[in-house]
Amino acid sequence: MQVVVFKLNDQEFAFNIQSVKEIIKITTITQVPNAQEYVKGIINLRGMVTPIINLSEKFGLKEKPITDHSRIIILNISESTVGVIVDSVTEVLMFKDEDILAPEDELLVVEQFIYGIGMLADRLLILLKPEEILGGIPQGA
Repeated sequence: MQVVVFKLNDQEFAFNIQSVKEIIKITTITQVPNAQEYVKGIINLRGMVTPIINLSEKFGLKEKPITDHSRIIILNISESTVGVIVDSVTEVLMFKDEDILAPEDELLVVEQFIYGIGMLADRLLILLKPEEILGGIPQGA
């Protein structure tokens, strides 16, 4: 499995590269009234209205200020497109199946967003399920 690695609040996470449409710099985000707190708003992505969420807020992590390294990862999930704000995108990695632990193999309280734990020689990556991140986001926005 090939993954896109990114940071949130100095922790490393990853999405399967098949879910990632593109990675863009932070752009002007139009706020949407009465949206969930973690929904930052919408952007015009080449004529397509795309909802943007702050992944740190969605996960209950401390939000870091936007920097030159901040990015929006545009995800294709089922029939929808959504962007997620991350602190930085660091690399693309390849994992073998045997290097990914299923969440139930760990003695952790498993979040609904976690696909598995990717094991590298010197670090662990939390592999996320993009389709679960859409919970609470208006579809087709």
